[in-house]
Amino acid sequence: MADSVKPGSPTRRAPRVNHEFIVEVTSQQGSFSGWGTNLSIGGVFVNSSAFPARGSPVSVLLQLPGVPECKLKGRVVWSQHAGPDVDEPGMGIEFINPDEETKKRVGQMVEKLTQDLAP
Repeated sequence: MADSVKPGSPTRRAPRVNHEFIVEVTSQQGSFSGWGTNLSIGGVFVNSSAFPARGSPVSVLLQLPGVPECKLKGRVVWSQHAGPDVDEPGMGIEFINPDEETKKRVGQMVEKLTQDLAP
């Protein structure tokens, strides 16, 4: 996430949407799938009990509803382990230099999901 702050922070730089979608993350430690639950053009939160260390480079494959897969490079900017006071264990991933087409695709999906999920 470009601003390196946790979900819910009032200092976000880009519009974001809270919605569940499949994310595959690959790092030097291996690959796994998890639920993305917070998405913007700057990054994604992946709900998972396993994740690479902060600062680790990762490859991200977003599987968004009705949109071709989005492949991005990123890095883990924060994480939280499961515990009594943690609702969602997982990691915040900042996207690194996404191409314009991918940024546009992710931005359009954030906008569409925001409209679809509005009361």
